[in-house]
This record gives sequence, C-alpha cells and structure tokens, in this order.
Amino acid sequence: VKAIDLESARPTRSNPVDYSPEACPPEFAEAFLTGYGEEFVLQESYDMWSLGMMMYELSTGTGYFGSKNPTLITKTLMNEAFLPNIDDVQDEKLRALIGKCLNRNPKKR
Repeated sequence: VKAIDLESARPTRSNPVDYSPEACPPEFAEAFLTGYGEEFVLQESYDMWSLGMMMYELSTGTGYFGSKNPTLITKTLMNEAFLPNIDDVQDEKLRALIGKCLNRNPKKR
C-alpha cells in the first residue's frame, strides 16, 4: 500500500486519486500539468519526496512553499532548475536525510 503524500492510501503502481501540491514530487507535477496526472504510476519514491517535505515542515515550523497557491507550487516543482533549499533545517543529520528524500531524481530517493 502507498500512502500518496501521506494522506491517501493506494496500492503501489496504481494511479493517484488526488494530490497535495505541497507534497507531490516534481515528476508528478510535470505529469499533472501536461495532462497525464491520471496516468501517473505511483512509486515508493513519491512517498519519499512527501516524507522529505513533511520532515522539513516539522523541523522548521513552516511549509516549504509558504502560502503560494497550488498552481504556482506545481509549476515551481516542474521547473528543472528547482532544487529545494533546506538550509533552514538546523540539524545536520536531519538536513542530510531530508536532502536525500528531496532529490529530484526519483531513483536516488
């Protein structure tokens, strides 16, 4: 079972029902904005990204994207130049773990 950005349980390798832009990985943002969101196949790497975003928020006390609107968040994620800046995470080991979870390459999460 996959947690899908930690709010919706779905079987692994199924398709998403909904999503939270604040916790979705770049590869899903791209699929969603290009009209292929419903065909996106969920992998464990999706949850690793979501976990990284959740740990960032828990450690800093604020969501990574602040009050940006969902469309802007999705477009930001889709931009290949976007690399999450996690310097606000004080603990070095936690920052390293979050960095691994927020790797743009899903195979490296």
